[in-house]
Amino acid sequence: MSAAPKPRYEAVKDFVLSRIASGEWATHARIPSENELGPMLGVSRITVNRAFAELAREGRLRKVPGVGTFVAPLTEDGKPRTGLASIESIAEEIRARGMEWSCEVLALGTASLTDEAADALGLPRGGRVPASAVLHKGDLLPIQLEERFIRPGYAPAYAEQDFSARTTYDYLREVGEVTEMEQAVTAILPPSPVARVLEVGARDPCLVIRRRTFRRGEPTTFSRLTQPASRFELSGRYRMQDGPGGHFPF
Repeated sequence: MSAAPKPRYEAVKDFVLSRIASGEWATHARIPSENELGPMLGVSRITVNRAFAELAREGRLRKVPGVGTFVAPLTEDGKPRTGLASIESIAEEIRARGMEWSCEVLALGTASLTDEAADALGLPRGGRVPASAVLHKGDLLPIQLEERFIRPGYAPAYAEQDFSARTTYDYLREVGEVTEMEQAVTAILPPSPVARVLEVGARDPCLVIRRRTFRRGEPTTFSRLTQPASRFELSGRYRMQDGPGGHFPF
C-alpha cells in the first residue's frame, strides 16, 4: 500500500527548508511572502500561512510584522529569546516565533521600591515611584513576568498608559532617552507567588534578568524580568575587536 501524500502545508515546509539547507535562502535573508510563494507552488495563501507559522514556532523562520518573513538563525527550538547586549521588545520576540502575544497587567501606578530597585536606581529605600508588573504570554502561556520601576520625572505619564495594548518597552522607547544599559542574569527556583503567576512548579528553574537603563550616567529604570527557563532563551553573537587583545565590545 502506497503512503498517503503529505498535506500541502508540509510540502511547503519541505520546500522552504530545502532552500535554507541549500544556502539559497541564507540566515537573516527575507524570503518570498505568503502571497508570492502561494502562486509559485500552486497552493493557497492559507496553506503557506500555516507552513510559515509552524516554521516560526520551530525557530526556523522569523516573522516581523509589517516587514516580512526572514530565515532565523539555527537554534534547537522555537523559544522566544532576548539578546544579552541589547534591549528587545518581548512582544515582538514572541510574535517572531509564530505565537500570539498577549499580556496581563498585574499592577500599575506607584509602588514602594524594593531594596534591590532602590539600590539599582540610587534612591532611598522605601520611597514610592511609578511602577508596573506585567505578565507577557505567548499563545496564552506565561513567558515572562516583568516588574519595572521608573525614576520619578523620567517618564511622567508612565502610570497612565494602557500596557495591555502595547508594551512598556514600546512606550519608553518613544518618550525616554537611554544612553546606556546593563543586564545581569541569574538562575533561580521561583518563589511561590512567582511560580503561581508563571504556572510552573516550585522546582522548575527560571531565569531572572536584572536590567538598568541610564540617561547620561543617571539610572532611569530598573526591571526584574523572570521567565521559565524551558520557555525562553538568552542569546547573543558579537564581533571580536581586531588584534591580540580582542574583546567583546559591550
